[in-house]
Amino acid sequence: MAKETVEAIRKAEALAAQMEKEALEKKEKMIYQAQNNARELVSKLIKEAEKKAKDDINKAEQERELILEKASEEAKQEADLLLAMAKKKEQSAIDLVISNIL
Repeated sequence: MAKETVEAIRKAEALAAQMEKEALEKKEKMIYQAQNNARELVSKLIKEAEKKAKDDINKAEQERELILEKASEEAKQEADLLLAMAKKKEQSAIDLVISNIL
C-alpha cells in the first residue's frame, strides 16, 4: 500500500509538473500574442495619426490658397478703385490748371 501511495504521489507530481510546464508555455504564448497585438495597434494608430496630419496639412494649404486668392482679388479691386479715383482727380487737376491759365 505504501508503494501504491508513493507511486500515486509521483504520478501526481509528474502531472503537476506537466501542468505547470503547459501553463508556462500558454502564458508565454499569451504574452507574445499580446505584444504582437500591441505592436500592431500602435502601428495602426501611428498610420492613422500620420494620415490625419497629412489631411490636416492639405486642408490648411487649400485654405491658405483660398485666403491668398481672396486677398489678391481684394487688393486688385482696391488698386483699381484707387487708380480710378486718381484718374478722376487727375482730370479735375488738369481742368483746374487750364481754367487758371485761361
